Amino acid sequence: MKKILLLISFIFLFAQNSLTTQADKNLTRLLNQIPKNSPEYALDLTLVKEIKALKPKSLDFSLSIRDEKSYIDAFNRLVFYKKLSDDLDNKIKELQNKLDILSSKTDPTSKLQYIYYQKLLGIRQNLKKQIDDNVPRYEKTLVEKLKDIKFDSSIAKKNIKKLKKELENYKVKIDNLNINLQKWQILNNSDKISQIKKKIENINKKIKDLYKKFINSYEVLWFKALQNKNKEAFSIDDNILYYAKLLDSRIYDIYNEVITEFEKKNFGSKILVYGAEKSFEYSIKKIWNVLNYPLFSVGNRTITPVNFFMFVLILIIGWFVGKYYKYLIYKIRRKYNLSHATATLLANMGYYAILTLAFLIALKTVGLDLSSLAIIAGALSVGIGFGLQNIVSNFVSGIIMMFERSIKVGDYIQIDENTRGEIVDISMRSTIIRTNDNIDLIIPNQAFIQNNVINWTLGDDVVRFRVPFGVAYGSDIDEVERVVLEALKKSNLPYIKKNFKYDVEPRVVFIEMADSSLNFELFVWVRGEYAKRPRRTRSKFLKMIYNALNEGGIGIPFPQHDLHIKDSVPFEVKIKRDNG
Repeated sequence: MKKILLLISFIFLFAQNSLTTQADKNLTRLLNQIPKNSPEYALDLTLVKEIKALKPKSLDFSLSIRDEKSYIDAFNRLVFYKKLSDDLDNKIKELQNKLDILSSKTDPTSKLQYIYYQKLLGIRQNLKKQIDDNVPRYEKTLVEKLKDIKFDSSIAKKNIKKLKKELENYKVKIDNLNINLQKWQILNNSDKISQIKKKIENINKKIKDLYKKFINSYEVLWFKALQNKNKEAFSIDDNILYYAKLLDSRIYDIYNEVITEFEKKNFGSKILVYGAEKSFEYSIKKIWNVLNYPLFSVGNRTITPVNFFMFVLILIIGWFVGKYYKYLIYKIRRKYNLSHATATLLANMGYYAILTLAFLIALKTVGLDLSSLAIIAGALSVGIGFGLQNIVSNFVSGIIMMFERSIKVGDYIQIDENTRGEIVDISMRSTIIRTNDNIDLIIPNQAFIQNNVINWTLGDDVVRFRVPFGVAYGSDIDEVERVVLEALKKSNLPYIKKNFKYDVEPRVVFIEMADSSLNFELFVWVRGEYAKRPRRTRSKFLKMIYNALNEGGIGIPFPQHDLHIKDSVPFEVKIKRDNG
C-alpha cells in the first residue's frame, strides 16, 4: 500500500513539474519574441520573474483555544478572515475586468500580463474558496468554545481605565505638537515642520495600537456578558464597534456582522427582546445625533437641525398669531365703528409687529444674540447692494404710506389716464387697486411715493365734475345756460344741492368760441359711488344736456368744412380714348 501511495505521489510531482516546465518554456518563448533593446523588454522580464514567483497560499484555520488570550486572538482572526473575504471579492472582480480587456490583445507584453493576472486570479480564488469552506466551521467552533473559557472582567476594566489615560495623554501631546507645527509653519522652517509631522505620525500609530487594545479589553467584557446571557452585551458591543470604526472604517462593518451573529447564537429567542430594545435605543440615538449635527455657524453659534426646526416653528406660530390678530381686528371693526382704512392700518401694523417679535424670539431660542443679528443684517445689506434695492424701497414706502395715510384703503385714486380705481389693500411691498372693470392691479409701493397720484377721495368723497358740451354759432348764450340749469333742477340726477363745506351750486360756464361750436362746461358736485364712476356719471349728465338742448330748439353743431373754388383757375378734363 505504501508503495502505491509513493508511486501516486511521484506521478503527481512529475506531472506538476512537467506542467511547470512547459509553462516556463512558454514564458521564455514569449520573452524571446521581444527585442532586448525594446523599451518594454525590462517590463516583460520583470513580469516573467513575478509570474514564476507567484505561489499558491494556504490559510491556517486550526483552533487551539486554551485561555482568554487565545480565544480573543481566534475571534480577531475570524474578523480578519471575513475582511479578507470581502477584499478578495473586490480584487477578483478587478482581475476579471483586466483579463477581459487583455484577452483581445495579441502582443507579447499583453500576453505576459494576461498570464500574470490569470495566475494571480487563481491564487485569490483559491484563498476565497478556503475561507468560504472553513469560516462557517471556524465560527461555529468559536461559539461552542465560549462557555469553556474563563474571562476576567475585573482586569479588563482596569486595562480600559489605563488605556483611556494613555489615550488622553497622547491627544494632549498631539495638540501641543499641532500648536508648535503652526508656529514653525508661520516661520516657514521646513526641518522643524518635518520633525513635528513625524512625531505626530508616530503618536498616531501608537493611538492605533491603543484602539486594538481597547477592542480586546471590551471583547473580554462582551464575552463575559454573552456567557451569562446578560443584556449588557448589547451596550458593550457599541464600545467595540466605536473603536473598530476609529481603527479602520472598513473593518467596522465586519465587526458588526460577526458581533450580531454571536449575539444571535448565544441569546437565541431573547435577541428579539434585547435586540429590539437596543435597536430602538440606537435609532433614537442616531436620530438625535442627526438632529444635533451642525449645519452651519452664525458668529460663534453652531446651528443644528433642532435649532433650525425651532426657529422655523416659532416663525410659523408667529405667522398664525398675526393672521388671527388681523381676523380679530376686522371682526371688531363694526363693533367700535372703525373705518375700513383704520382697521386695515391697525391689522397690518399689528401683523408685522407680531412677525418681528416672533423673529426676535426665534433668534433668542436658537441662542443668537444681537451681534449675530448684526451679522445677518450685514449679509442682508450686501444682498441689498446687489439687487434688493427695489424690495427694500417698496417696504419702506409701504411703512410711509401706512403712517402718512395720504393714500389709504377705500380711497379712489388715479395714477395715469388709464389707471384708476379703489384701493382694497396696502401691504409692506405692494398696494392692490381694484378698477371699475373689477380688475385688481398690484402696484409696487414706491410708485405712490415717487410719482404723482390723484386721490379723488382723500379728504372726503365729494368731487366736482366738469361736463363739456357745445352749441351751434348763433345760439343765445343766456338761453343755453337757462335751459341746461332748468333741466338739471327737474332731473333726478345724483348731484349735491346743498353742502356747508363747499359752494356746490351748479354752474354753466362759457369756455370758448371754437372752430365749429360755442363750448360750455357744466360744473356739478357729486359724492360717494358716483365720484368713483366718472364715465358713467358724466354720461348721465351729457344725456340730460342733449335732451334739454333738443327740447329748447338749440342747435348742436358737428364738424364741417366749406370748399371754395375760384373761377380764375383754368380747369381742363382730358379724355383718353382707346382706339383699339
